[in-house]
Amino acid sequence: MKILCDRTQLQEAFAIVSSVVPSKTTKPILQNVLLTANENGITLFATDLEMAVKVQLEAVKVTKEGKVLLPARECAALLRELSDPTVTLDSTDMRCRIESGGGSFVLLGENPADFPEEAKIKPGRGMKMPAGRLLQMIKETAFAAAREETRYAINGVMMDFGGSCLRMVATDGRRLSISYYNLDGGKGEFKALVPVRALATLARAIPDSSKEELTISVGDKQIEFAFGKAHLLSQQLESRFPDYEGVVPKAADTTVEINRSMLESSLRKAAILCSDDLRMVRFEVQESALRLTAESNSRGRADVSMDITKKGAGGSINFNPDYILEALRVCNLDSVRLDMSDDSMPAKFTLGESFTYIVMPISGT
Repeated sequence: MKILCDRTQLQEAFAIVSSVVPSKTTKPILQNVLLTANENGITLFATDLEMAVKVQLEAVKVTKEGKVLLPARECAALLRELSDPTVTLDSTDMRCRIESGGGSFVLLGENPADFPEEAKIKPGRGMKMPAGRLLQMIKETAFAAAREETRYAINGVMMDFGGSCLRMVATDGRRLSISYYNLDGGKGEFKALVPVRALATLARAIPDSSKEELTISVGDKQIEFAFGKAHLLSQQLESRFPDYEGVVPKAADTTVEINRSMLESSLRKAAILCSDDLRMVRFEVQESALRLTAESNSRGRADVSMDITKKGAGGSINFNPDYILEALRVCNLDSVRLDMSDDSMPAKFTLGESFTYIVMPISGT
């Protein structure tokens, strides 16, 4: 195999596929990326047997067709360090010579025939949507998913499609994030619990504000995302996701409209003086102001106020500030809304036209 291609494009494609390569595995061959060259260009493919990514590049000069396995870590590092605009790859007998800018490097690989084949999903349920919109939905939900391996049922993001609406939902048991997308069309209703790692890999492959169409295909145990020349196939998590619709508050005693940037800035300041053993900021809704207070016996006290628009009774409620700040970072609105009752009931933040965030308050203080 011998090819000549743009180094930056190859580096970007390699970074996407190598993100699924396992750092530790009982099958060392999985720590490689399979490069296939033919008359249509080149294809990069990697898998850890639970997730697989494929990226195609067409703007490549293929002098000799063939396949080669490239050690993922070393090849990715080498492509980052090279500075010449083009790179040549020439492989024979499981050895690949990389030449660029006067430098020559030989990488030793394994037999491409021993690498796992690309799995195919059976056609079934699915839908199409703008890739940039899915990227925003991932940002609005994935941060709220549980990270503890013991909480397997909520280690992923639920993709729930029905009634011409895609809902993406994530929770860790203390907060819940929902992002919506309404569309015309789609084939069949589906619910798929997707690992956060798969969505993070997908997010790296989608350019910000991309208007390119993305196709989602759902099988019995797998889900595939395809856009442009990139494909990601992932196993679904086989567990029961909580009934998220029952968690969303239907009514509230108090509604508050708050400037987003002011709330974020004030909350960051107050959070500095939270106690280490209890991350808590008190939200006190007054007639025309929101007062944020935090206190640490060893460090001091914070007291910050800001103007708001209030409807309802007012009152106080306590939150972990980190939960609120994480959501505000992915909010694009100038003004956000807080619907709350008391510290025994979940509160609802409206952070976008299609972005709802539910947080359990900290009670007892």
